[in-house]
Amino acid sequence: MSALRGSTPSVTAVIPVKNAIALLDLQLAALAEQDYTGSLDVVVSDNGGSPELAEHIASHPLRSRLDLHYADSSDHSGAAYARNRGAEIANGTFLAFCDADDVVHPGWISALVELAQLHDVVGTAVETASINPAHALAWTPTTRPERQGKSPFLPFAIGASLGCWSEVYRQLGGMDNEFTTSQDVEFSWRAQLSGFSLGFSNEELVAYRLRDEFRPLMRQAHNLGYGFAKLQGIYRNQGCPPVSVRKVIYWWSLLLLGNPLVPSFITKISRGQWLRAVAAHTGEIRGGIKYRTFGW
Repeated sequence: MSALRGSTPSVTAVIPVKNAIALLDLQLAALAEQDYTGSLDVVVSDNGGSPELAEHIASHPLRSRLDLHYADSSDHSGAAYARNRGAEIANGTFLAFCDADDVVHPGWISALVELAQLHDVVGTAVETASINPAHALAWTPTTRPERQGKSPFLPFAIGASLGCWSEVYRQLGGMDNEFTTSQDVEFSWRAQLSGFSLGFSNEELVAYRLRDEFRPLMRQAHNLGYGFAKLQGIYRNQGCPPVSVRKVIYWWSLLLLGNPLVPSFITKISRGQWLRAVAAHTGEIRGGIKYRTFGW
């Protein structure tokens, strides 16, 4: 760890944005309430190239308080690319990544920086109860804090609550935009395989927004299933275990038995939860076949 890293480094919060102005203001308001005592600036990286967003940031009431900056990252689509463009113009020696549609808790940056005194890449758990309607919570049950950030291979920091020393982020070349999902997992794995350390706190310090409509829910679930299977296939040669075909068969058997024709008081899952699982496992099969993720 570099001797130049201090206990209160200058921090740049980087927010990738694509058509989420109304929700972005909630996140900016939350960043304005951080209890961090060090220097903080915020970069909004616009992956949609919206003139409205550029004007909104230019005249934002929190512009001075947050030392708010705008970056146009619309020349390539992808959250990873938007994060990388934001990091390029960041002033801070420490980068804190969050998403435009979430809401960080007041102690978020302080917790990331404290954890980063011992690690190169850091993350925290997230919660969903505070900002999501009941039906969205029923569709997407939240993973318990102690199980977040874990994978069959290496631990990872969640992109909605990820911190990294600027020097480390740049040495690694940032996030890989070839991954449309699971960029945070890929970045975390690559960092650890490159010799950097990762720390994760089970404290839930970000309110994470869930999909509350069926089409976006299923599209997201399918993409996540496909993207993670792609990641597992690509990293098999570096030690990532294959996905067991027997496990895939087991999960599809459970989905068939738990279909919406069976009363929910028997299956214990909602229709939305079942559809989300079907979409995710369909994506997993597509990605797994293409990237040779499966094994016995």
